[in-house]
Amino acid sequence: MKNYYYSLDLFRGFCGYGVAISHLYAFAYENIYMEYMSLIFAEFFFLLSGFVLYPQLIKVINNKKNLVIFYKRRWMRTLPLFFIVLLLISALTGQLFSLDFFKYFFLIQKTLPNFLENDYYPVIWHLSIEEFFYLLFPLIVICFSPNNFISKIILIFISITVLKFFLNDSFDANFYRTGTFFRFDAILLGFIFAHYKDEILQYKKTIIFLFLIFAIIYLFNSNYFISSKEISHTKFFFILLMQIASGLMMLSFILLEPLLENNYLKRFSLLISQQAYSIYLFHMIFIYLLKEANLSIFVGTSLYLFLLFFISTLVYKYFEEPIMKLRPNIL
Repeated sequence: MKNYYYSLDLFRGFCGYGVAISHLYAFAYENIYMEYMSLIFAEFFFLLSGFVLYPQLIKVINNKKNLVIFYKRRWMRTLPLFFIVLLLISALTGQLFSLDFFKYFFLIQKTLPNFLENDYYPVIWHLSIEEFFYLLFPLIVICFSPNNFISKIILIFISITVLKFFLNDSFDANFYRTGTFFRFDAILLGFIFAHYKDEILQYKKTIIFLFLIFAIIYLFNSNYFISSKEISHTKFFFILLMQIASGLMMLSFILLEPLLENNYLKRFSLLISQQAYSIYLFHMIFIYLLKEANLSIFVGTSLYLFLLFFISTLVYKYFEEPIMKLRPNIL
């Protein structure tokens, strides 16, 4: 069983730059289609997160002593840089120590609809979902037997999906997609894929065929999904479409693994993977600054990509990596 995939490093980097570039065109240049594309790039991260953290969660199931270690590893990886960037973007937008600042600080800004007065750091809904998931989910799985845990997790996934179907009239499309407790099923799906990956990956042609079908549906029906986003069942099936397409996209990247034997490709994949988290956190700062600068699309995009690459590389090397080396190891 292969446990490390450079193709998933490549996928993570692809997702990070995809989110950042689509947000630039959506927020700075008001491109509606790119805002639509940003939704699927964000969705990719959910499936990837559940997939890559599967081995650690299995160790939590097998040894309950790993629970606290898992929390320490997770929080040391995600929270220090988040707090620093939150301070920076809050100062930039004049929101430092406002009520909304503290809602972001505790990652509760999307626990209720319209909880923020000023959503000045809009991309953090994603981090809120992941942090609450990885706080709550391990508390559930430690109660499972190592012998039959996956059947219970599949049941939880189905239960959340069914519940969301019946709640689709209760919330607007934005909160339905970004609410903190609404998207746990997407991460669970990545977890389930990781458990069955060896069986699933045997069907290479089927994976690629289905991915192309779902990609075409997503890419060429933007007008319908944008104009009909508040129709109740459309909200539900749009989320389901993104989850399935994201899973197929991730599996398709894994199928590229034999093509990444070259050491240069491996190093490139690892590099952009390492950049992804700081790109996710920092890119809104650059968008605010570029929007004020009023540059042409070509100049703005070129400067933006340079800043993302340069800053994220430095931040990983001199901030993220040293902290990661201090994390305790799973038993």
